[in-house]
Amino acid sequence: MAQLPVTIIEDMTAVTGEGRHTGCTKAVLSEHDAEQSAVFRLSPGGVIQTHLHSRVFDLFVGVSGCADISYEGQNGSGVVRLRPTSFCGMPPGVRHEVRNNSATEDAIFLLVHAPYDGYDFIPVAFRKAASSSPGEK
Repeated sequence: MAQLPVTIIEDMTAVTGEGRHTGCTKAVLSEHDAEQSAVFRLSPGGVIQTHLHSRVFDLFVGVSGCADISYEGQNGSGVVRLRPTSFCGMPPGVRHEVRNNSATEDAIFLLVHAPYDGYDFIPVAFRKAASSSPGEK
């Protein structure tokens, strides 16, 4: 197998992407069977609707601004505030939604899908109303 090239992004806040979801852009930085890494930018009020993945982990790293990740799974539910330098690992099967509740500031985060082979995006609704107050869980 040939060695893959090294990917270097000096400023993830300067990366631009293609429109996805509502008020959201996605710029793919790296994509292989093992992973897909992308920078997401949610404009104020932007949202990635409630969904789950059947076998893929979503690994979030906050870059700038804040995004609220509502989640619901067999081991609990809640809302996590993704801030710059924070991390959230969302396992397969957990319903989740990402929302920028700011009125003025973009939320930018790095999202790694692992593995990327077999990636699926399954739109679902929360079984119960998600908590409205963000907090670390």
